[in-house]
Amino acid sequence: MNILLDNRPIALPAATDRFTVGQALEAARMSLTGSDLLIFGVRCDDVDVSPEQLDGVLASPAQGFGKLQFISGRPADVVSAALRQTRLALADTFVTVKEASDALAHGRVNDAMSSLVRCLSVWGQTHEAVVQGGTLCGLDFEHVVIHGRPLLDWLHDLARQLRSLKGAIESRDHVLLGDILQYELDETLQGWESMLDGIIGYVERQSAAASQPADRTITP
Repeated sequence: MNILLDNRPIALPAATDRFTVGQALEAARMSLTGSDLLIFGVRCDDVDVSPEQLDGVLASPAQGFGKLQFISGRPADVVSAALRQTRLALADTFVTVKEASDALAHGRVNDAMSSLVRCLSVWGQTHEAVVQGGTLCGLDFEHVVIHGRPLLDWLHDLARQLRSLKGAIESRDHVLLGDILQYELDETLQGWESMLDGIIGYVERQSAAASQPADRTITP
């Protein structure tokens, strides 16, 4: 059994036959102590473990896999990559919203609701990705300004609109839903895309600045 951190073997106690994947992960984390790296991915036998699978895999015996690999990276790099994936998923919902609007206009209510539920899942994940990513990078949500608005305002607005949409879906208020789909959501989604672009840019600029060597010039 190979247990790797990135492409390097990691040291484990002799009794690896009793180790779980979670314990191996903790050993990998300990080996990163003092660095600015975090573990953000797990691969078992060269297959990436999805977030939905993670809890079950971590509880599994490590010896059940021929190869365990833990992937590390700097927090800013991890967050930037995750937010870029989130932005792609968000962009896809423009089409789904159009499909839901057309379905609702033609009386295909179940199709419209199914499309909107998928959209809500993506939009909820967008909110979660921004909160978790910002926390991981140590962003001050009240003072980081994205396109003229504090990040906290963006998040409050996103949460409010998610609640409004969810309420309209649950109450099956088709008139309200039709108005939101037809007159509001395109502009709203464009705003969320701008928010994500702004956060990604901010995180990457902060990361670039932090990686620059300190200026040790002594001015007389």
